[in-house]
Amino acid sequence: MRHATPESGFTLLEVVIALTILAVGIMAVMSLFPASLAQQRVAAERTVIAALARTQLSEVRSGGAGASLSDWVNSNTYHVVEASARAYTLYDSWRATATRIGGPGADLYRVVFSVRLNSGREEEFVTYVTER
Repeated sequence: MRHATPESGFTLLEVVIALTILAVGIMAVMSLFPASLAQQRVAAERTVIAALARTQLSEVRSGGAGASLSDWVNSNTYHVVEASARAYTLYDSWRATATRIGGPGADLYRVVFSVRLNSGREEEFVTYVTER
């Protein structure tokens, strides 16, 4: 006849404690998913609008200030995405401003490009250009 020794297996209490610890760990990991999904969405939005801003602002930088800057600012003073296209974009409008930096004779301009997202959040991008 065999006698049970203390090393022969797990007790029910040990199994319940191990499962409780495992469940708490899984719940902690699962609580991170919604936060990481929200951060991923924000990162995707920023990537798209940064590409829009980079495209628009590169037009200014490539042409310099002068007439091309005023033309660009006038065409981008306030641009609203058409209602039919809003379902396919992350942003609903953008606007641009250009401010001369310094006193008379200064040839440096601060150009601000602001994008308003569908969620209501607004992102700003800034570049500086000089007259050529």
